[in-house]
Amino acid sequence: MRSFLTGLVIGVIGLVISFFSQDTDKIIYTLLIIGFIPIIISGFMTGAYVSGDRVRGNYTDSKDFSGRSGRSAKLFVFGLPCVLSAIVISFIV
Repeated sequence: MRSFLTGLVIGVIGLVISFFSQDTDKIIYTLLIIGFIPIIISGFMTGAYVSGDRVRGNYTDSKDFSGRSGRSAKLFVFGLPCVLSAIVISFIV
């Protein structure tokens, strides 16, 4: 929940700054970078970019799997509001 709220606060700050700023492209790019980097790292942590055989080989310990999946979910939930706010800014402006 904290991850989502943190991402939401960053997204809202970006929205507010974009209303007062003349150059919204920098704000959109910054929000996209802040949003996509945690989403990409989350994909690496869950094994979304490898085949099924490698995923089974990497997650032999269930404790390690639950820890990684929890952290990757937090990263994804953090990055999602930032990306959505960048999309909203691009449609508004």
